[in-house]
Amino acid sequence: MINFIAGKGVLYGGSRSPRCNYTYYSFMEDPTTIDVPQSHPRNAFLAGLFSLVFPGLGQVYNGQIKKGIFYFALSYLIPAIFAVTRWATSFTGVIIFMAIGISFLLIMVINAILNAKKQKFYTLKPYNKWYNYVLIAIFISTMTLVFDMKKMIGIQSYIAQTTANNPTILVGDWIVTDTKAYEKNTPKTGDLVTFTKEDGQLFMYRIVGLPNDTISLKDNIVSINNKLSKSKFIADRNVEGINFSELEETFPNGHSHRIYKSKEEFDNGIKNMNDFVVPTDSIFVLGDSRDNALDSRYIGCIAKNQITGKIKFSYWGKTGFKRMNIKF
Repeated sequence: MINFIAGKGVLYGGSRSPRCNYTYYSFMEDPTTIDVPQSHPRNAFLAGLFSLVFPGLGQVYNGQIKKGIFYFALSYLIPAIFAVTRWATSFTGVIIFMAIGISFLLIMVINAILNAKKQKFYTLKPYNKWYNYVLIAIFISTMTLVFDMKKMIGIQSYIAQTTANNPTILVGDWIVTDTKAYEKNTPKTGDLVTFTKEDGQLFMYRIVGLPNDTISLKDNIVSINNKLSKSKFIADRNVEGINFSELEETFPNGHSHRIYKSKEEFDNGIKNMNDFVVPTDSIFVLGDSRDNALDSRYIGCIAKNQITGKIKFSYWGKTGFKRMNIKF
């Protein structure tokens, strides 16, 4: 708003000029009417929280939309690289992936917090609306559901709950499975696999018979296509008050692993079995603790499409470091 002010004055043109009167005019701006942008300081806690839960949202909140898009894209690029290379199917690869993931998260959150603290005189951008934040959060959540990170990378983690696979897999072992192991390859005799039955219950056992194989058991030692596996005594064990003999079993294809055979009397029908032919497109599995496993002798064969992954390694267990990087 401009104020127009008129007044009287005296103008002297020089020492010999006659004195004359004049009217002067002044234009003055009213400072109370100036439209000054309002400051909206950024909240460091909110910025950090946004980036922690929704990658890149903290940066958008701070007015750094390009950086926010960059961090969001990077949060998917890292898993994509591990998905293509299959690095995460090894213990070293998982450690590297976790280290990169945690470092990336910390950098993104810290960046959001530090930049928020600098924005003490922040002018809101057109996208700095609460409903835009909600829309971005919904978009990121949807992307997370559509592109499942574990499925993308091809690994799944489980904690062993039973002694059915002693002495190979112990109760409390944190194991990693390769969920894409059989996309291009076929299961092999000796592979440890996870699978689900019709009721959705998860099992993990060793493959001993492939489609059309003839399987026999003689005192819990496997015979495949009339070729008896070799067995070698290792030691006597006592697990939860039960005495076992630990043996090394070697299948006809050369695959070796350890098994437990109970020294106490169990159902003789599960220790000995004659000439069972595995149906087409099915797998016959056994637990390594031969007298203590609800395997194919009880639940029947499993279909190939029921296999959910190949067990690769253990990265932790009840005994801590002793079960770290145990390759199966």
